[in-house]
Amino acid sequence: MAEGVRLIIAASQRDMVSALKNALSGKTYVESIVTVPRPADAENKLNRSGINVLIWDMDEFPPNHSWSKSVQSRFTLYTLYTSLSSGKYNLLPHTGNDIFLQKPAVFTQITEGRFISTVTDHLTTMVKRKNPPNMRELNKMLGVSDRPKIVVIGSSTGGTNALEDLMKRLPMDIPPMVVVQHMPSGFTKLFADRLNGLYPQEIREAQSGDFLMRGRVLIAPADRHIKLTLQQGKLAVECYVGNRIHGVMPAADILFESAAQLLGNNAVGVVLTGMGNDGAKGLKQMKAAGCVTIGQDEASCVVYGMPKAAKDIGAISEEMPLHKIPEAIMRLSRS
Repeated sequence: MAEGVRLIIAASQRDMVSALKNALSGKTYVESIVTVPRPADAENKLNRSGINVLIWDMDEFPPNHSWSKSVQSRFTLYTLYTSLSSGKYNLLPHTGNDIFLQKPAVFTQITEGRFISTVTDHLTTMVKRKNPPNMRELNKMLGVSDRPKIVVIGSSTGGTNALEDLMKRLPMDIPPMVVVQHMPSGFTKLFADRLNGLYPQEIREAQSGDFLMRGRVLIAPADRHIKLTLQQGKLAVECYVGNRIHGVMPAADILFESAAQLLGNNAVGVVLTGMGNDGAKGLKQMKAAGCVTIGQDEASCVVYGMPKAAKDIGAISEEMPLHKIPEAIMRLSRS
């Protein structure tokens, strides 16, 4: 774990500031915790040689992205925006070094614990990203110019069992995979951790800035959309709070559309069992870009909703039973 983190809090809500200080002052990687009367005053507190994390309360201070971008070009700065509503954050262009965390309307023992736990998880992830990747990780990282085959998967009802069946049939050295599985908030990390303990691939709940690598499966966190992006010339993911699509967040459509736009025909799209029509529109964009798209067949689906919706609009290249999809993924990723 990196050290030398300077935590700067731009907020005056006493309950929140006190809770943050009490929870984070004991962390070994936190060098100092300071509060500022407004975000612009944080610039004088930034550590030039270490890592800076700014917690920005948007209910008190309107977001100023031009200032943030300017500061980020000169310092190592990660920003945790917080508010009672995600509306202001949704209007911001995101850098991959920021994230939104909804704060509770009232700080009780329960709501404070949940809020602090979420802050700590994301803070830890941001700090870890400062550590330079080792040579093995660098070799696994992929850029668009490498023309990699990336696999993007969307699933819903019955999808957890379907994904488990896929993982047990796939080798360790799989192409990079990004998964949208509709699940309640808080369950995606438990699901990813359980799969990671069962199978040889690296399976984790995604965080903004995670790189795509061979052998790695990134599962979108509940209540955040996920899309492919570029970080320092390498393929990565961005997770963000946005409007619900088809009533869901994350939405497979957003992931699939980003794959079509960023990768062209260098991706494989898969839609598994699930209710509704999420993924159909994005999968059609992938097919139009030259990607091979796969739909799980009706006989092996728990709910033949998402695959059928994609098939009905001509978004499916190949339809097959679940047990044949792993072999197809590996075949197509080598082509």
